[in-house]
Parts: sequence; C-alpha cells; structure tokens
Amino acid sequence: MDSYHLGSTRRAPAIAAACLMLSATAGCTLPRAQADFHEVRSAGEEGYIRLMPAEQAGVLPFAAPNDRFAAELETRGWYDADRLGPGDRVQMYVYESGTPAVFQAQNGNLGEATVDENGALFVPYAGAVRVGGMTLPQARQAVAGRLRTVVREPQVDLRLAEIRSRLVSVQGNAAKPGTYPIERGRLRLVELLGETAPDLEMPEMVDVTVRRGGQASTVRLSEVMRDPALDIELRPGDTIVIDQLDENITVLGAAGVQGLVPITQRDFSVLDAIADSRGLNDDLADPRAVYLIRPQADGSAPIVYQFDMRRPEIVALASRFPVLNNDAVLISNASYTKLRKVLEAFSMTLSPVRAAVEIVP
Repeated sequence: MDSYHLGSTRRAPAIAAACLMLSATAGCTLPRAQADFHEVRSAGEEGYIRLMPAEQAGVLPFAAPNDRFAAELETRGWYDADRLGPGDRVQMYVYESGTPAVFQAQNGNLGEATVDENGALFVPYAGAVRVGGMTLPQARQAVAGRLRTVVREPQVDLRLAEIRSRLVSVQGNAAKPGTYPIERGRLRLVELLGETAPDLEMPEMVDVTVRRGGQASTVRLSEVMRDPALDIELRPGDTIVIDQLDENITVLGAAGVQGLVPITQRDFSVLDAIADSRGLNDDLADPRAVYLIRPQADGSAPIVYQFDMRRPEIVALASRFPVLNNDAVLISNASYTKLRKVLEAFSMTLSPVRAAVEIVP
C-alpha cells in the first residue's frame, strides 16, 4: 500500500470521530437565560400572556400623587402654644415682703405642681387656682391675686417644667420616634419632621400621614418640603406616621446589571429602570425585545408591554411609561447571540479533533 493510502487510512478514525462530535453538537439545544423575541410572541399567541406593543397602550398615567392634606388639616387658625393645660407641670416660686414670711422655710421655692384635669393648680395657702388656658404671665397674676389674702405683697414666678397638655406622637420609620410637645420652634409639621424624619436622600419615597380626630391624610414628604401650604399647624393629640417605602422591580436578561432595582421616585418609568440597571448590553441585547411584565392581582394572564427601543418615539414613550412595585423588565438576547454560542461550541469541539488529527502522521 502506498504512503498516500496509508495516511488516509490512519486519518479515517480521527475524521470519523470529528464528524460524530459535530453531529452531536448540532443536535444539542444551547442554554439560554430567558425567552427570545419569537418565544415571547408565541406565548402571546397561545394566550399565556397578554402581549401588547407599548404604543398601543399609549401613555399610562403615573400613580396619582397625594399632594394635599384633608381640608380640615390645612385650615389655619389661631393657636397659642404658650397656654397651660391639664398635665402641664410648673415650678413655683413665691417671694414675699415683710415678716413673718409664710414660705420662709422653703426660701420661696414651692417645688413643682401639676395642672389638674379641671385646669386648676394647687397652691399652698391659696388652694386650687384655675390657670388652664392661661399664659404663664396670666397664671402668675392669678396665683398672686389669691395669695394676697395670706402673703404681703407676693411676687410669684411660675416656670414651665414639663409640657403634657399639647403633645404629638411620631411613629413609623422616623429617625427619632416618640412623643413631642408643641412649643416654640416646633409649632408646624416641617419643624417636627426636621427633628424626626429619616435620611432625606429619597424624600419622594417617604409618606407622611397625619392623624387627627379620627381622620387620616397622607402626602409624600417631597411635597411637604416643597409646598408651604402643606406645612400645617400641629394640634395636641396629632399622630404623625412616617413610612419609608421599599418598592422594587426585577430586571432580567441582557441588561448591564440583573436583579432587584429599587424604585427611587414616585414617577418611575421604564426608561428609569433600564438606566438604573446600566442600560442594554451592547453585545447581547435585542433592542426590539424589551418587555415590561405586569402581574395581575386577579391571577389572570400577565400583561406584557413590548418596547422596540430601535425607534426614538418608543424610547420617548418609555420615559413616560410608569413602572409599579413588583413589575419585571425583561431584555431578550439578540438572535445573533445564538450563532455566536454555536460557533463557540463548535470551536470547543474542534479543538480535540485538531489535536487528534495532528498526532496522526
């Protein structure tokens, strides 16, 4: 047998092995992380989803903002936070001229006393003196007037020790929850929020609820900070609930970053979601196959909005198209990525084949 036929005979098993490997590779299904354009369309045709081009849906409205408190809360009226009320504690001092001095043993310091539920303050040797609704200067005069019957030319000093009659409660995700007195420097909602609100990095994602007299009204913190009309006057018994919203969407497929993306503003759009996930992957994404998947509360087939990002008008629409909590954005791979995977698979398969052929003389 000549050398040509001998070489051909020796190479035959290697070539046969290569053919078997190529055939096996050709019959394999390449793994993919998500559905492509054609599979999504097929799912819509079969009724598994309600597929709708975004332009057919038009511009859906963003969630209606709560930009006003109830009219009863915004009503402005005169309120004097300096007036005494039940539960307030005052420190009493009585200075007298002449001798003998009635309060000599105390050196004029009568200690603290509490305004009772009827608005009265008990004063030694004077009994119950009604001071509820009075300012401190008025209460001093009232106490001094009662003491003149037992003390010569009394000088009375009342100092507020603790406010208990005009309190507001702060609850929820506040930085400093608790009970706060209404006093100068803390007469309005913004002044109170300045002390108690959480980190203001995302004020659009913080709800402020004011409860008063059996009513509750909620406004976003960003609106409260922006609109002076929402800086309402505090009233005793108000409850302020601060709720930091934790809303997210899921981004899947050929995005720069996959996973949960936080909703960072009230009017969060499809384009915002894509931008916060670092855009479409240039090497993988199919720009005509960007989908917003919205589950339905009644368990029916989810609505899937398709965005063809090759079209500038659709990109503009995506910037005005609202994304809701628990939505998902799917960016499908382009068809050429399949070809690339096939070529990579063939390249990996041919490597041992080349080695087998090379060792055959």
